[in-house]
Amino acid sequence: MGRYLAVTNAYRPESGNVWEQGRLKQVATRTLEQMVTRQLTAQREAREAASLNQLIEGLTASSGIMISAEQFRSLYSKIPESLARTLFSPIFMLRISAEKSWERVYLERENGQVGIYLLDRGNNVLSYTTVADRQLQSAGGESSFISGTLDGQPEFAGRIFPADRFFMALDTLSPEIQQGVLAHPGAVLGAEGTPVRVGFSDEVHADTIRIGIEMDTPAGRRILLTSGQEWAVWQVRALLDPLVSRPASRKLGWPASRVDP
Repeated sequence: MGRYLAVTNAYRPESGNVWEQGRLKQVATRTLEQMVTRQLTAQREAREAASLNQLIEGLTASSGIMISAEQFRSLYSKIPESLARTLFSPIFMLRISAEKSWERVYLERENGQVGIYLLDRGNNVLSYTTVADRQLQSAGGESSFISGTLDGQPEFAGRIFPADRFFMALDTLSPEIQQGVLAHPGAVLGAEGTPVRVGFSDEVHADTIRIGIEMDTPAGRRILLTSGQEWAVWQVRALLDPLVSRPASRKLGWPASRVDP
């Protein structure tokens, strides 16, 4: 009987409690393996992230990421100071580092934003903040691309100029202002395609303004997104559009040397 069952096993239907329990066990095992693989992949990508923006792009709504305090300090140091101070005070971070109480950082998505927790060895929260993805994308630390033209992005409406005029105007300004407008010009130089138009956002995030550089590429039009310091972007905009309204220098806290008499 046993030999008969073994020979005919492959031809009999998979039914009954024993078969069902075996099937559920296999499904559970595969699901667990997939969860572990995803978690290990996320942790590996987190360790290899070259920027805070890249780290946060790897976050999913279902799981957070834990990194060391040392790695977070390194990523924090690469973002513009104006944005960095809106996340955590650098003096506070130096203090908890010197006290050796800061051990790790936990990041998670919550309600359309990213929560960042500074934790001690016992996972007690030393400080906490939230940041929007868009704010980080405008940080200027690294550029990103989207498909399409500037005309399809309402935030640039009415503030779009030919790329040759933009770079000609920028070339007449001081190196300090050029750095304030394009912190990483190499990202534009290394991008595929030719710049054709440049647009400025009308929104200010952490004293920065988003800049869109429309590129003509073999695959069609793409927009390279970066950002510049508000005071510097105004300087080049004033050359491109002499009628542009000057922001109140006192409200922005600009140094007197950056404000025309």
